[in-house]
Amino acid sequence: MCKLSVLVSGVLLFSATAGAHDLVAPPWRGQEGTTYEEWRFDDDINPAVPEVINNLYGQATATITIGDLGEGWLYDLLGGSQTGYWDLGGEGGQITLDIDNRPEPLPYKEIWLQVTYYVGISVAPIVDVPGADLLSTQTILVEEDIFGGWFLDQTVWRIEPNPPYEQIILMSDVSGGSVVDQIVVDTICIPEPASIGLLVLGGLMVLRKRRQKR
Repeated sequence: MCKLSVLVSGVLLFSATAGAHDLVAPPWRGQEGTTYEEWRFDDDINPAVPEVINNLYGQATATITIGDLGEGWLYDLLGGSQTGYWDLGGEGGQITLDIDNRPEPLPYKEIWLQVTYYVGISVAPIVDVPGADLLSTQTILVEEDIFGGWFLDQTVWRIEPNPPYEQIILMSDVSGGSVVDQIVVDTICIPEPASIGLLVLGGLMVLRKRRQKR
């Protein structure tokens, strides 16, 4: 199980349209050494590939296992405007994400995870990132309905040192069951201090040359 280091929790209100559940994007998205995957679960393909992906290092898949009394993939059975989600059921239900990543043995990797799920007739899934420390978490209300509402949990994790891939596991609540609508994963691999120093030095040299030309 993952270790808990610094935990910041709370519930925020947010009004969003259907499918727009990428609410806490990291400022470094798209930079070198990062990956980005978004599973919207538009269909019942299993294992599922991300509908949106930016990963230069390989593939990403989501393997879904349906637990007790789970309905599997559904289009729009529950309330609200959300469509395309997995009813994982109770005991045994889970989603396992396998994501290829930067292979170099760097000091650490940071993972930003956003999971949208339903609370009412079901509860939040349990998230586990093997080998990682949980740094922070926040909960955002996406949409309310007469039975409950859709929520988004955003968590930040760190793995030391940087592995060439990561696995993220969403386990269904044993008693209440869990319904998952969308998953967004961002990762960044932090280079060694020597590399950071070279980048800073290179930037200083460029500035120096520009000043000499004036």
